[in-house]
Amino acid sequence: MKHGTDDKHINDPYLQVKSLCLQLGEFRLRNINLSCGQGEYHVLLGPTGSGKSSLMKAVLGFYRIDSGAVYLDGRDITFISPGERRMGYLPQNYSLFPHMKVEENIRFGLDIGRRPVSDADRVVDRLCGMLGIHGLLKRAVRNLSGGEKQKVALARALAIQPDILLLDEPFSSLDENAKRELWLDLKAVIKEIGITTFHITHNLEEAYSMGERLTVMLDGRIHQSTSRREMFERPATLAVARFLNYRNIFRGRVYACAGGSRIETDRFAVVVSEKLRPGTSVWVCVRNQDIKILKPGKPLKPQLRHNVLSGYITAIFPFPGYCIAYFKTEGGSHNHDLEIKLPSYLRERHGLYEGCRVSVAFWEPGIILFENVATDGTNDTT
Repeated sequence: MKHGTDDKHINDPYLQVKSLCLQLGEFRLRNINLSCGQGEYHVLLGPTGSGKSSLMKAVLGFYRIDSGAVYLDGRDITFISPGERRMGYLPQNYSLFPHMKVEENIRFGLDIGRRPVSDADRVVDRLCGMLGIHGLLKRAVRNLSGGEKQKVALARALAIQPDILLLDEPFSSLDENAKRELWLDLKAVIKEIGITTFHITHNLEEAYSMGERLTVMLDGRIHQSTSRREMFERPATLAVARFLNYRNIFRGRVYACAGGSRIETDRFAVVVSEKLRPGTSVWVCVRNQDIKILKPGKPLKPQLRHNVLSGYITAIFPFPGYCIAYFKTEGGSHNHDLEIKLPSYLRERHGLYEGCRVSVAFWEPGIILFENVATDGTNDTT
Protein backbone atom coordinates (compact mmCIF):
# COMPACT_ATOMS: atom_id res chain seq x y z
CA MET A 1 0.00 0.00 0.00
CA LYS A 2 2.98 2.32 0.23
CA HIS A 3 2.80 5.08 -2.38
CA GLY A 4 5.95 6.69 -3.75
CA THR A 5 6.98 9.77 -1.79
CA ASP A 6 10.62 10.30 -2.77
CA ASP A 7 11.70 13.89 -2.10
CA LYS A 8 12.49 14.48 -5.75
CA HIS A 9 8.85 13.73 -6.65
CA ILE A 10 7.04 15.32 -3.71
CA ASN A 11 6.30 18.55 -5.61
CA ASP A 12 5.46 16.98 -8.96
CA PRO A 13 2.00 18.00 -10.22
CA TYR A 14 0.16 14.77 -9.50
CA LEU A 15 -3.44 15.98 -9.55
CA GLN A 16 -3.93 18.90 -11.95
CA VAL A 17 -7.08 20.86 -12.64
CA LYS A 18 -6.65 23.14 -15.67
CA SER A 19 -8.98 26.03 -16.58
CA LEU A 20 -12.01 24.12 -15.28
CA CYS A 21 -15.41 25.77 -15.75
CA LEU A 22 -18.71 24.30 -14.57
CA GLN A 23 -22.20 25.82 -14.52
CA LEU A 24 -24.57 24.48 -11.86
CA GLY A 25 -27.84 26.39 -12.04
CA GLU A 26 -27.05 29.96 -11.02
CA PHE A 27 -23.66 28.99 -9.59
CA ARG A 28 -20.47 28.73 -11.61
CA LEU A 29 -16.95 27.44 -11.06
CA ARG A 30 -14.79 29.88 -12.99
CA ASN A 31 -11.42 29.06 -14.57
CA ILE A 32 -10.20 26.78 -11.78
CA ASN A 33 -6.47 25.99 -11.87
CA LEU A 34 -5.17 23.84 -9.05
CA SER A 35 -2.51 21.18 -8.50
CA CYS A 36 -1.49 18.72 -5.79
CA GLY A 37 2.06 17.47 -5.59
CA GLN A 38 2.72 13.76 -5.30
CA GLY A 39 2.44 12.68 -1.66
CA GLU A 40 1.13 16.13 -0.67
CA TYR A 41 -1.66 16.79 1.82
CA HIS A 42 -3.56 19.61 0.12
CA VAL A 43 -6.49 21.37 1.80
CA LEU A 44 -9.07 23.40 -0.13
CA LEU A 45 -10.59 26.05 2.13
CA GLY A 46 -13.70 28.12 1.67
CA PRO A 47 -17.01 29.04 3.28
CA THR A 48 -20.19 27.06 2.73
CA GLY A 49 -21.45 27.71 -0.79
CA SER A 50 -18.05 28.66 -2.23
CA GLY A 51 -17.96 25.66 -4.60
CA LYS A 52 -15.56 23.33 -2.77
CA SER A 53 -17.74 20.21 -2.94
CA SER A 54 -18.75 20.98 -6.53
CA LEU A 55 -15.08 21.10 -7.53
CA MET A 56 -14.36 17.83 -5.75
CA LYS A 57 -17.31 16.13 -7.48
CA ALA A 58 -16.02 17.42 -10.82
CA VAL A 59 -12.59 15.95 -10.05
CA LEU A 60 -14.24 12.66 -9.11
CA GLY A 61 -16.20 12.65 -12.38
CA PHE A 62 -19.62 13.00 -10.75
CA TYR A 63 -20.15 16.26 -12.68
CA ARG A 64 -19.34 16.64 -16.36
CA ILE A 65 -17.41 19.89 -16.71
CA ASP A 66 -18.19 22.52 -19.37
CA SER A 67 -14.56 23.20 -20.25
CA GLY A 68 -11.06 22.57 -18.97
CA ALA A 69 -9.34 19.34 -18.02
CA VAL A 70 -8.40 17.11 -15.08
CA TYR A 71 -5.16 15.12 -14.99
CA LEU A 72 -3.98 12.46 -12.56
CA ASP A 73 -0.31 11.46 -12.68
CA GLY A 74 -0.06 12.97 -16.17
CA ARG A 75 -3.10 11.03 -17.44
CA ASP A 76 -6.07 12.99 -18.83
CA ILE A 77 -9.08 11.70 -16.90
CA THR A 78 -11.52 14.44 -17.89
CA PHE A 79 -13.90 12.09 -19.68
CA ILE A 80 -13.16 8.88 -17.78
CA SER A 81 -15.96 7.41 -15.67
CA PRO A 82 -15.74 7.85 -11.86
CA GLY A 83 -15.11 4.14 -11.32
CA GLU A 84 -12.06 4.22 -13.59
CA ARG A 85 -10.35 7.24 -11.99
CA ARG A 86 -8.62 5.25 -9.22
CA MET A 87 -9.70 7.70 -6.52
CA GLY A 88 -10.62 6.98 -2.92
CA TYR A 89 -13.49 9.14 -1.71
CA LEU A 90 -14.70 9.90 1.81
CA PRO A 91 -17.95 11.92 1.55
CA GLN A 92 -19.26 14.20 4.26
CA ASN A 93 -21.88 11.72 5.51
CA TYR A 94 -19.57 8.66 5.14
CA SER A 95 -22.21 6.80 3.01
CA LEU A 96 -21.78 3.52 4.87
CA PHE A 97 -24.29 0.75 4.20
CA PRO A 98 -26.46 0.39 7.34
CA HIS A 99 -27.49 -3.21 6.55
CA MET A 100 -23.85 -4.37 6.43
CA LYS A 101 -21.42 -5.03 9.22
CA VAL A 102 -18.20 -3.04 9.48
CA GLU A 103 -16.02 -5.60 7.71
CA GLU A 104 -18.50 -5.90 4.84
CA ASN A 105 -18.45 -2.13 4.39
CA ILE A 106 -14.65 -2.03 4.29
CA ARG A 107 -14.50 -4.85 1.75
CA PHE A 108 -17.27 -3.47 -0.45
CA GLY A 109 -14.99 -1.86 -3.03
CA LEU A 110 -12.93 -5.04 -3.21
CA ASP A 111 -15.88 -7.40 -3.46
CA ILE A 112 -17.59 -5.63 -6.36
CA GLY A 113 -14.38 -6.05 -8.32
CA ARG A 114 -13.95 -2.52 -9.62
CA ARG A 115 -10.23 -2.79 -9.03
CA PRO A 116 -8.55 -6.06 -8.15
CA VAL A 117 -6.38 -5.90 -5.05
CA SER A 118 -3.79 -8.54 -4.30
CA ASP A 119 -3.88 -10.07 -0.83
CA ALA A 120 -7.10 -8.31 0.21
CA ASP A 121 -7.08 -9.89 3.67
CA ARG A 122 -3.67 -8.43 4.43
CA VAL A 123 -4.70 -4.97 3.18
CA VAL A 124 -7.86 -4.93 5.31
CA ASP A 125 -6.00 -6.23 8.35
CA ARG A 126 -3.31 -3.58 8.03
CA LEU A 127 -5.82 -0.74 7.64
CA CYS A 128 -7.82 -1.91 10.64
CA GLY A 129 -4.64 -2.07 12.68
CA MET A 130 -3.56 1.42 11.66
CA LEU A 131 -6.99 2.85 12.50
CA GLY A 132 -7.52 0.76 15.64
CA ILE A 133 -10.83 -0.76 14.48
CA HIS A 134 -10.15 -4.52 14.60
CA GLY A 135 -12.64 -4.77 17.45
CA LEU A 136 -15.41 -3.25 15.34
CA LEU A 137 -15.33 -5.64 12.38
CA LYS A 138 -18.34 -7.73 13.40
CA ARG A 139 -20.43 -4.82 14.63
CA ALA A 140 -23.37 -3.29 12.80
CA VAL A 141 -22.69 0.17 11.36
CA ARG A 142 -25.78 1.61 13.04
CA ASN A 143 -24.22 0.93 16.45
CA LEU A 144 -21.05 2.97 15.79
CA SER A 145 -20.20 6.43 17.05
CA GLY A 146 -19.51 9.24 14.59
CA GLY A 147 -15.76 8.87 15.01
CA GLU A 148 -15.93 5.10 14.50
CA LYS A 149 -17.99 5.55 11.33
CA GLN A 150 -15.42 7.99 10.04
CA LYS A 151 -12.61 5.48 10.56
CA VAL A 152 -14.59 2.72 8.85
CA ALA A 153 -15.36 4.98 5.89
CA LEU A 154 -11.68 5.91 5.64
CA ALA A 155 -10.65 2.25 5.72
CA ARG A 156 -13.14 1.49 2.92
CA ALA A 157 -11.81 4.39 0.81
CA LEU A 158 -8.21 3.21 1.25
CA ALA A 159 -8.87 -0.54 0.87
CA ILE A 160 -9.05 -0.31 -2.92
CA GLN A 161 -5.52 1.16 -2.90
CA PRO A 162 -6.42 4.36 -4.76
CA ASP A 163 -3.91 6.68 -6.39
CA ILE A 164 -5.31 9.68 -4.51
CA LEU A 165 -7.63 10.19 -1.53
CA LEU A 166 -10.36 12.86 -1.59
CA LEU A 167 -12.00 13.94 1.67
CA ASP A 168 -15.15 16.10 1.71
CA GLU A 169 -15.56 17.85 5.09
CA PRO A 170 -14.68 14.58 6.87
CA PHE A 171 -14.99 15.96 10.42
CA SER A 172 -18.00 18.28 10.08
CA SER A 173 -20.43 16.05 12.00
CA LEU A 174 -18.11 15.35 14.95
CA ASP A 175 -17.75 17.20 18.25
CA GLU A 176 -14.57 19.16 18.94
CA ASN A 177 -12.85 16.51 21.07
CA ALA A 178 -13.52 13.76 18.54
CA LYS A 179 -12.32 15.99 15.71
CA ARG A 180 -8.94 16.66 17.28
CA GLU A 181 -8.28 13.01 18.04
CA LEU A 182 -9.18 12.02 14.50
CA TRP A 183 -6.96 14.75 13.02
CA LEU A 184 -4.02 12.98 14.64
CA ASP A 185 -5.17 9.51 13.59
CA LEU A 186 -5.86 10.51 10.00
CA LYS A 187 -2.61 12.37 9.62
CA ALA A 188 -0.63 9.40 10.96
CA VAL A 189 -2.35 6.99 8.56
CA ILE A 190 -1.90 9.25 5.54
CA LYS A 191 1.77 9.78 6.40
CA GLU A 192 2.42 6.05 6.74
CA ILE A 193 0.67 5.19 3.48
CA GLY A 194 2.15 8.17 1.66
CA ILE A 195 -0.92 8.80 -0.48
CA THR A 196 -1.64 12.15 -2.13
CA THR A 197 -4.61 13.67 -0.31
CA PHE A 198 -7.07 16.39 -1.34
CA HIS A 199 -9.19 17.53 1.62
CA ILE A 200 -11.87 20.22 1.66
CA THR A 201 -13.10 22.09 4.73
CA HIS A 202 -14.36 25.47 5.94
CA ASN A 203 -12.60 25.05 9.31
CA LEU A 204 -9.45 27.19 9.56
CA GLU A 205 -7.96 25.31 12.49
CA GLU A 206 -8.51 21.99 10.74
CA ALA A 207 -6.87 23.28 7.57
CA TYR A 208 -3.85 24.62 9.45
CA SER A 209 -3.45 21.39 11.41
CA MET A 210 -3.78 19.04 8.44
CA GLY A 211 -2.62 20.77 5.28
CA GLU A 212 0.88 21.17 3.85
CA ARG A 213 -0.47 23.35 1.07
CA LEU A 214 -3.67 25.38 1.26
CA THR A 215 -5.95 26.79 -1.42
CA VAL A 216 -8.74 29.29 -0.73
CA MET A 217 -11.85 29.26 -2.91
CA LEU A 218 -14.44 32.05 -2.68
CA ASP A 219 -17.54 32.42 -4.86
CA GLY A 220 -16.46 29.76 -7.32
CA ARG A 221 -12.94 31.12 -7.88
CA ILE A 222 -9.48 30.29 -6.57
CA HIS A 223 -8.05 33.30 -4.71
CA GLN A 224 -4.78 31.87 -3.41
CA SER A 225 -2.85 28.60 -3.35
CA THR A 226 0.33 28.45 -1.32
CA SER A 227 2.08 26.94 1.69
CA ARG A 228 0.29 26.86 5.02
CA ARG A 229 2.60 29.47 6.53
CA GLU A 230 2.39 31.85 3.57
CA MET A 231 -1.40 31.66 3.51
CA PHE A 232 -1.80 32.80 7.10
CA GLU A 233 1.08 35.29 7.10
CA ARG A 234 0.53 36.82 3.64
CA PRO A 235 -3.03 36.46 2.34
CA ALA A 236 -3.01 37.45 -1.32
CA THR A 237 -6.29 39.36 -1.38
CA LEU A 238 -8.46 41.35 0.97
CA ALA A 239 -11.19 38.73 0.52
CA VAL A 240 -8.82 35.98 1.71
CA ALA A 241 -7.81 38.06 4.76
CA ARG A 242 -11.47 38.51 5.68
CA PHE A 243 -12.14 34.79 5.22
CA LEU A 244 -9.23 34.08 7.59
CA ASN A 245 -11.10 36.19 10.17
CA TYR A 246 -8.54 38.98 10.27
CA ARG A 247 -10.39 41.80 12.03
CA ASN A 248 -8.05 44.80 12.03
CA ILE A 249 -8.56 45.95 8.45
CA PHE A 250 -8.63 49.66 7.57
CA ARG A 251 -8.75 51.71 4.41
CA GLY A 252 -6.34 54.62 4.12
CA ARG A 253 -4.54 57.09 1.86
CA VAL A 254 -0.81 56.97 1.22
CA TYR A 255 1.56 59.83 2.02
CA ALA A 256 5.32 59.93 1.60
CA CYS A 257 7.48 59.94 4.73
CA ALA A 258 11.14 59.46 5.57
CA GLY A 259 12.17 55.84 5.07
CA GLY A 260 8.87 54.63 3.64
CA SER A 261 5.18 55.54 3.54
CA ARG A 262 2.53 56.76 5.97
CA ILE A 263 -1.03 55.53 5.54
CA GLU A 264 -3.71 57.72 7.10
CA THR A 265 -6.86 55.82 8.09
CA ASP A 266 -9.96 57.22 9.78
CA ARG A 267 -8.59 55.99 13.13
CA PHE A 268 -4.82 56.36 13.11
CA ALA A 269 -1.76 56.47 10.86
CA VAL A 270 0.27 53.39 9.94
CA VAL A 271 3.93 53.69 8.88
CA VAL A 272 5.53 51.05 6.64
CA SER A 273 8.98 50.80 5.09
CA GLU A 274 7.57 50.17 1.61
CA LYS A 275 7.64 53.02 -0.89
CA LEU A 276 4.03 53.34 -2.01
CA ARG A 277 2.69 55.86 -4.52
CA PRO A 278 1.48 58.95 -2.62
CA GLY A 279 -2.20 59.71 -3.00
CA THR A 280 -3.24 56.13 -3.66
CA SER A 281 -5.84 54.32 -1.58
CA VAL A 282 -4.83 51.06 0.13
CA TRP A 283 -6.17 48.65 2.71
CA VAL A 284 -4.09 47.86 5.79
CA CYS A 285 -4.43 44.62 7.76
CA VAL A 286 -2.78 44.02 11.14
CA ARG A 287 -3.25 40.52 12.54
CA ASN A 288 -4.43 40.53 16.15
CA GLN A 289 -1.38 38.53 17.26
CA ASP A 290 0.94 41.14 15.69
CA ILE A 291 -0.19 43.89 18.08
CA LYS A 292 2.04 44.07 21.13
CA ILE A 293 1.18 45.48 24.57
CA LEU A 294 4.11 47.68 25.61
CA LYS A 295 5.75 47.56 29.00
CA PRO A 296 6.48 51.10 30.31
CA GLY A 297 10.19 51.94 30.34
CA LYS A 298 11.24 48.93 28.27
CA PRO A 299 13.23 49.76 25.08
CA LEU A 300 11.34 49.13 21.87
CA LYS A 301 12.59 46.85 19.11
CA PRO A 302 13.10 48.67 15.80
CA GLN A 303 10.17 46.79 14.26
CA LEU A 304 7.79 48.35 16.81
CA ARG A 305 8.97 51.95 16.96
CA HIS A 306 7.01 53.47 14.09
CA ASN A 307 3.49 52.39 15.05
CA VAL A 308 2.83 53.11 18.74
CA LEU A 309 -0.69 54.02 19.91
CA SER A 310 -1.92 55.09 23.34
CA GLY A 311 -5.40 54.37 24.68
CA TYR A 312 -7.20 51.92 26.90
CA ILE A 313 -8.73 48.46 27.02
CA THR A 314 -12.49 48.49 26.47
CA ALA A 315 -13.15 44.75 26.94
CA ILE A 316 -11.33 41.47 27.64
CA PHE A 317 -12.55 37.99 26.79
CA PRO A 318 -10.53 35.12 28.34
CA PHE A 319 -10.24 31.76 26.59
CA PRO A 320 -8.21 28.67 27.48
CA GLY A 321 -4.58 29.64 26.93
CA TYR A 322 -5.19 33.07 25.41
CA CYS A 323 -7.41 36.13 25.62
CA ILE A 324 -8.90 38.66 23.23
CA ALA A 325 -8.68 42.32 24.23
CA TYR A 326 -10.33 45.29 22.55
CA PHE A 327 -8.41 48.55 22.43
CA LYS A 328 -9.62 52.11 21.84
CA THR A 329 -7.20 54.87 20.87
CA GLU A 330 -6.96 58.06 22.89
CA GLY A 331 -9.78 60.33 21.68
CA GLY A 332 -11.14 57.69 19.31
CA SER A 333 -14.78 57.92 18.22
CA HIS A 334 -15.44 54.20 17.74
CA ASN A 335 -16.40 51.61 20.37
CA HIS A 336 -12.99 50.07 19.79
CA ASP A 337 -10.25 50.39 17.21
CA LEU A 338 -8.25 47.16 17.50
CA GLU A 339 -8.71 43.52 18.41
CA ILE A 340 -5.64 42.09 20.16
CA LYS A 341 -4.86 38.42 20.82
CA LEU A 342 -2.31 37.55 23.49
CA PRO A 343 -1.38 34.58 25.67
CA SER A 344 -3.12 34.43 29.05
CA TYR A 345 0.14 34.86 30.95
CA LEU A 346 0.71 38.24 29.28
CA ARG A 347 -2.63 39.44 30.51
CA GLU A 348 -1.44 38.73 34.02
CA ARG A 349 2.03 40.17 33.38
CA HIS A 350 0.62 43.46 32.09
CA GLY A 351 -2.17 43.56 34.66
CA LEU A 352 -4.79 44.13 31.99
CA TYR A 353 -8.36 44.89 32.94
CA GLU A 354 -11.30 46.67 31.35
CA GLY A 355 -10.60 50.39 31.39
CA CYS A 356 -6.85 50.19 32.01
CA ARG A 357 -4.63 52.57 30.04
CA VAL A 358 -1.97 51.00 27.84
CA SER A 359 0.23 51.64 24.84
CA VAL A 360 0.35 49.18 21.96
CA ALA A 361 2.54 48.82 18.87
CA PHE A 362 2.24 47.05 15.52
CA TRP A 363 4.91 44.52 14.57
CA GLU A 364 5.87 46.15 11.28
CA PRO A 365 6.98 42.99 9.38
CA GLY A 366 3.49 41.58 9.98
CA ILE A 367 1.58 44.52 8.46
CA ILE A 368 -0.25 43.40 5.30
CA LEU A 369 -1.16 45.83 2.50
CA PHE A 370 -3.73 45.42 -0.26
CA GLU A 371 -3.61 47.78 -3.22
CA ASN A 372 -5.98 48.20 -6.17
CA VAL A 373 -8.78 46.25 -4.47
CA ALA A 374 -11.80 45.47 -6.64
CA THR A 375 -15.37 45.48 -5.32
CA ASP A 376 -15.26 41.70 -4.77
CA GLY A 377 -12.18 41.95 -2.54
CA THR A 378 -9.68 40.66 -5.08
CA ASN A 379 -6.47 42.51 -5.88
CA ASP A 380 -4.95 43.50 -9.18
CA THR A 381 -1.61 43.71 -7.34
CA THR A 382 -0.56 43.08 -3.77
